[in-house]
Order: sequence, then C-alpha cells, then structure tokens
Amino acid sequence: MVNLGKWQVFSLAIAAVAVLAGCGGGAGQTTSNTVQATTMPAGMAVQNQANQGGGTQTAAPNQAPVPMRVSRDGNRVTIDMTAQQTDVQIASGVTYHAWTFDGTVPGPVITLQQGDEVTLNLHNLDTTMPHSIDLHAALVAPDKTFVEVMPGETKTVHFTANLPGVYMYHCATPPMLLHIGNGMYGAIVVVPKGQPAPTYTIVQSEFYQNGDYNQMLNGKPEYVVFNGKANQYLDHPLTAKVGQPVYIAFVNAGPNLFSAFHIVGTVLSDVMPSGSVNTHLYNLQTYTVAPGDGALFKVTFDQPGTYSMVTHAMADASKGAMGKIVVTP
Repeated sequence: MVNLGKWQVFSLAIAAVAVLAGCGGGAGQTTSNTVQATTMPAGMAVQNQANQGGGTQTAAPNQAPVPMRVSRDGNRVTIDMTAQQTDVQIASGVTYHAWTFDGTVPGPVITLQQGDEVTLNLHNLDTTMPHSIDLHAALVAPDKTFVEVMPGETKTVHFTANLPGVYMYHCATPPMLLHIGNGMYGAIVVVPKGQPAPTYTIVQSEFYQNGDYNQMLNGKPEYVVFNGKANQYLDHPLTAKVGQPVYIAFVNAGPNLFSAFHIVGTVLSDVMPSGSVNTHLYNLQTYTVAPGDGALFKVTFDQPGTYSMVTHAMADASKGAMGKIVVTP
C-alpha cells in the first residue's frame, strides 16, 4: 500500500474534481472575461472541508506579483522566486486566474553564465497547496532537490550551471499537468562563456478553457500563445536590423503540443537544439520543438520589411501563436 500525505491527497482531489467538472454539461462555459480555473474553488472546498468539517468555498486569491530577486557575487548567483496565484491577461480582454512563478506567465527568464554556482530560494506564498521547481539546466538528484514547498515555507535549490543551453523550468508538484497547464513554467538560459545573451526569449504555451483538467488531458487548448498572451506580437512586433544577426531563445512549455517554429520570408540560418553549443543545424525553414524542450535560433534578415513568425501548426497559430518582426535598414 502507498501512503499519501494530505497534500498529495489534496492535489489528487483537485484533479478528480476537475475531471468531473469537465464532463458535466456546460462545464467549459463562461459568461465573463475572467477565466477562472475550475479546479481552484473545488480544490479549496476540499481543503476547507478537511480543515473545518465542511463549509463554504473560499475565493481563489489574486496575489500581487512578487518580482524575482537576483544578486551576483562573481560566479555565485542567488535567486529568490515566489509561487503564487495571480490574475494574468492571456488575450485581449481575457483574464485568467493562474498559478505562477512571481505573478507572471511565463515566469521570469532566468539568465545565467556558464559556470555560475546558483542558490535558488523558492518561497510558497500560495496558501492552498504545495509547489516546487524543476530546472532542466540543473544536473542534480530530483528526489532530493526538486522537492515540494508547503504553503508559507521556503526551500532552497543548489546547482552549478555547467551546460550552456536553452532550458525550461516548471512546477513538478503532482499532478504536474495541472500545475504547468495553469501557468507554472518559464525559460532558463545558460549563456556560454564569452558569448552575449540572446536577443529575445520566447516561450510557447497553452491555456485551457477554465483551467479544465479534462481538456488538458485531451490536449484541446483554447489559446496557444507566445510569452503568455495571444497575438501580442501582432500589435507590438519584435524589431531587427538588416544584416544584423538576431538570436532567439525558444522554449516550448507545452504542456502538450509540439511547436513548429517558422519565420515567413527567411530561414533559420543556425539552429542549436536545446541551445547546445555542440549541435548545429543550418538553413532550416521550420524547426520542431517538443514540449519541455528548447532551441536557440540565429536569424539574419536580408531586406527591410515585416516578417511573420508562427508555429506552422496552423490550428495553433490561429489560437494566438503568431507575431511579427519589423526589420529596418
């Protein structure tokens, strides 16, 4: 028999209630511009009943963002991050109640230099459940390092950023799909020695209607987005200069869909899978990035103009994973 702690039971209860909600008639409907994860009120009702013997539901908290704090002393880097629940805008006029790192989706980009010795403190401001952080750039024993942080507590992760690359970080608390699907992910870029940081970092991800766990299980998102908001780079394009290389660090946070990154009117002149300095693919029209993976793209534009960037999975592009790059002389 496997003995589960109360927080593991709580997490499983959240998932179970979410599946039942997704199967009910009209479970995915909303009458306002705020998308509320259906799992949260139900999950907190379970917690309240456990603590109080039954009672009323508690409104999901909307916690003010706590920005990431970074300090450096030579190659020793100390990072403080916060797990919290915060309302974020995921499309024009659409607000989503997200589970977040530091109050943003995706979480803040962690930029390190190769060889940095990192101390990362994760504070859990979320009063309703445990969270954790899994850093793909950290070569450590996960059962000892990527551990759960209970509400109101802090846990510390130590690692050395030995391998340069473009990596994902995310909450690893079960059910992991639910935590990632509700917004707990970001990019960590380890810059090779003597090299500049990428020009841009883009994280592709998905949002599911009302945070419905059943829809997450079936991979049917309502929005597919770049850096947390559908179509934002149509209204606010990225910029570049003719003949000047642009480096794009790209992470696909998923949690389910593959990305087929493509820029109309040019090629990806140098593709480094996972940002590896040892692997180069040249002059590709489109590059596939799996969920949980990343890549570093080098692009040089020959002519001024406006270039579209998309995932070439067109159904996903139509859900918001598209933007523009304006190139000037």
